[in-house]
Amino acid sequence: MNETKWLGEKNILGQDIWKKKYKYGDESFREWLDRISGGDSLLKETIVNKEFIFAGRILANRGLHKLGRKITYSNCYVLTPPEDNLESIFETAKNLARTFSYGGGCGIDISNLRPKGTKVNNSAMETTGSVSFMDLYNLTTEIIGQNGRRGALMMSLSIDHPDISDFIKIKGDLSKVQKANISVRMTDDFMKKVKEDKLFPLKFEVLDTDQVVEKKIRAKELFKELARQNWNYAEPGMLFWDRISSWNLLSEDENFEFAGTNPCAEEPLPAGGSCLLGSLILPSFLNKAKNEFDFEKLKKAVRIGVRALNDVLDEGLPLHPLKEQRESVTDWRQIGLGILGLGDLLIQLNLRYGSPESIEFSNILGKTIIIEALKESSLLAKKYGSYPKFDSEVILKSPFLIENSDEEVIELIKKYGLRNSQLLTIAPTGSIGTMLQISTGIEPNFAFSYTRKTESLHGEDVFYEVFTPIAREYMEKNNINNIRDLPEFFVTAQNLDPIERLKMQSVWQNRIDASISSTVNLIKKTTTEEVENIYLKAWKLGLKGVTVYRSGCAREGILTLKNQKEKEILELPRGKLKSIAEDTIYYPKNLRIGCGKLKVMIGYSPSENKIQDLYVIRSGSGGCEKNIQAVAIFMSGMLRLGGNLFMLEKSIEGISGCPAFARGNALGKELSKGDTCPLAILNILKEFEKELGLKDYEAAQVLIKQKEEKLSEKNNEIDTHDAVCPDCGEILEISGGCYSCRACGYSKCD
Repeated sequence: MNETKWLGEKNILGQDIWKKKYKYGDESFREWLDRISGGDSLLKETIVNKEFIFAGRILANRGLHKLGRKITYSNCYVLTPPEDNLESIFETAKNLARTFSYGGGCGIDISNLRPKGTKVNNSAMETTGSVSFMDLYNLTTEIIGQNGRRGALMMSLSIDHPDISDFIKIKGDLSKVQKANISVRMTDDFMKKVKEDKLFPLKFEVLDTDQVVEKKIRAKELFKELARQNWNYAEPGMLFWDRISSWNLLSEDENFEFAGTNPCAEEPLPAGGSCLLGSLILPSFLNKAKNEFDFEKLKKAVRIGVRALNDVLDEGLPLHPLKEQRESVTDWRQIGLGILGLGDLLIQLNLRYGSPESIEFSNILGKTIIIEALKESSLLAKKYGSYPKFDSEVILKSPFLIENSDEEVIELIKKYGLRNSQLLTIAPTGSIGTMLQISTGIEPNFAFSYTRKTESLHGEDVFYEVFTPIAREYMEKNNINNIRDLPEFFVTAQNLDPIERLKMQSVWQNRIDASISSTVNLIKKTTTEEVENIYLKAWKLGLKGVTVYRSGCAREGILTLKNQKEKEILELPRGKLKSIAEDTIYYPKNLRIGCGKLKVMIGYSPSENKIQDLYVIRSGSGGCEKNIQAVAIFMSGMLRLGGNLFMLEKSIEGISGCPAFARGNALGKELSKGDTCPLAILNILKEFEKELGLKDYEAAQVLIKQKEEKLSEKNNEIDTHDAVCPDCGEILEISGGCYSCRACGYSKCD
């Protein structure tokens, strides 16, 4: 067998992923199988049959240390959280760089760092705060390369830290901390305060100065800001920390504590913790002749997977970059056996993802996997001994174990112990799922035809057109010509009810002792209130973590649907005012001018993510009110005609300064930025855009400059055409009836 037969002749993308990401040098497929299986024939057979597969680090790296390569088998680490001093902060950055250089992703919790404005015993006198050091770790992630890809980093902060407001807003600036994911460590107390609309205390004790920073905030107000940031930027994610701490095998062990999570949040780990990942490929256990799921075959694969991950753990123990990692892995021996292909399996069983029947089936699947994994870990302990920190008394009190075991499991643990303190997780499996052409993790299919962009295979953006085999095969078998005619159990991430998605994750989380990497995909018109409801429901359902991704938000996703309506350019007829969006919210901003006070009401639409309208009302005495109102009306009109703030700025250039502004400044009054009322209004609008992380002004500035340069170039060329890309505005290449854009990958064929 070779990779073409294993992955399928038509699966060009899958073959490309295998060659570029997992194959080493010029090794053949058989040589690759020998290397990643460690010579285990039973494991090799399981991989060939697509019943179990390691995660990417193991597929790429296993055995390469014999060639002198500095590598790790672990996908994820959590570093010891930095202590509240400069030495520890920079020591963490050094450890982060070292781990990245070996290929591992990292999680860092910064909750120990004192908030901004508190005293420090050095020349600075006071600190810039915990959030300011995120830039250091972000820069480290950016500059340490990993074979054509950047490092993966998660930074987290506790909800009761006084810097929490700055933390949750940091991703709103699309120029800051873009090389890391961020998550908030939520508590049950905070979520209860949100429901009750009560005050929530923020507190930090600075040990070396005896300073205590305390303040109270409205929990619901902070929660709404969290939802708004997620609505627009897909971050920060939520980590329900009390659930993470209480629902695992070590929950009753006072000597154990989670220090953070890995970058995709499926692995809560202790300080220095690491985890090895692998997945069961669920569609392979379906007996297609009988249309029945083969549970005995699944149990066998679980046992093989647990043994294989333990073998890799032992083999890779000396390969971890840091001493703290080698010690933690030795003490606790976490592994992460997960699943992929659930979405495809449910379709094959004619079960609609999220339906009560699909959730009940998943519950049976999950319990089968955890019981078999516990059995195998105990039998390995019989042969090799329990993990060094094993304490049978506290393990047997674990609510998770009590819920997820049977008499046989309990007796085995009492007799032999456990080889691993953590067994199951569900990782994203993005690259693996794409290579195998099946749905990833516990997610439904993203779409049944879509474009995938990757930056890591070739060192540049490459776009692949992917058609989901399960949909194509069903359509061919049932003589269906239109993808819209597929039955209702063909559910995608775009048309799935978000609450049903949460219920599916909840039933799996009940059977998973680690966590689940999860993103709830939302349609563009989803409101911030709906995002709030999703997070409240996730907490009530017992999830350990969740985040959302709303189509059309400011943060570009790796997957983009080829929705023609989304690609159409909105062209307004000349002189036609655009209607103000129904969800427009008006935000008041104070305007202090040379001769009085006014209030600018800025109308912002969440669904369109743009300023829609503005008007001015008197909030004090003085000012040429009618003229200012007229200026605001004209500005609003220009925006509704398709203009932007850069155009407004160009239109008021050359207006000389107002005497009232000059007089007010001379008298020392605190006036709004600018020397005329139109400019003061414009500056308030620009500040509002910046607060929301909008880039309309900058984008318009760049676009106009590009157009001017292209016009200049065009005047010196003969054959330049007028066709431009509808996505990015660059000149299109036309060849063989196809229009293609080198800048962003847009293409269209007539």
